[in-house]
Amino acid sequence: MAAVRWVVAVVASVAAFFAVAVPWAVLSSGGHDPWEVIGPVGGVVAAGVLAALGWWASQTGAPAGGGPERAVRQSARAKGNVRQTAGNSGAVSRAGRRPMRENIRQKGRGGGDVDQVGGDRA
Repeated sequence: MAAVRWVVAVVASVAAFFAVAVPWAVLSSGGHDPWEVIGPVGGVVAAGVLAALGWWASQTGAPAGGGPERAVRQSARAKGNVRQTAGNSGAVSRAGRRPMRENIRQKGRGGGDVDQVGGDRA
């Protein structure tokens, strides 16, 4: 997916150069403006487009709003030992996959030990 985004960014940058340079060369008093002026101006426009779309292309980490999110809510009250684990506790990992966003809230009370873990415990 990242490679496709970068291809789109580069192609749009080249298209922006031609969108500025070609009409300027054709419409400027018979096409007599020197390419020493048209080329750099088109290059600045293309660089701006590439900078903006390059930023977009590099944003592949976290999913945009509305992506998968694991929400965990824990609350413990006891006079003895309480142990709560949110998420995976050991063997299963998400290697090679995008990390899942997590929203974990925990509360613990008690006269004894309370052990709460949010997220993976590996």
